[in-house]
Amino acid sequence: MMWPDAEAALVAWLAPHLGVRVCTDTPADLADAVPLVRLHRIGGRDDGFRLDHALVDVDAFAATRADAVALATRTRAVLVGSLPGSVVRTPAAVFTAASTVSAPSWRPWENPGVIRIGATYAVRLHAA
Repeated sequence: MMWPDAEAALVAWLAPHLGVRVCTDTPADLADAVPLVRLHRIGGRDDGFRLDHALVDVDAFAATRADAVALATRTRAVLVGSLPGSVVRTPAAVFTAASTVSAPSWRPWENPGVIRIGATYAVRLHAA
């Protein structure tokens, strides 16, 4: 069984829903690129048949705490509220569920000019 790339599928789906840059790697010019959302898979499992159960860390970066919290809150709302049932073409994937594992909270970042609010989500998906 081949499962779709959960990171690539989430980037493709989230970017138009949030209206900000969504990426898997932190840009070198982060302070100039905010607001943005960075995500990466941290684990998960599969059912051995069809579904991929991905655990994904999602970080909202902004210049102020209020902006970072607002972006993280909006990200959570669209992931949990709108992602299930969605389809992306590249990579071809269907999302079947999304839930919060760890709610958005402040996470340290080495540049004091950038605020990071992170959360962890469980996302289920399968090939389209």
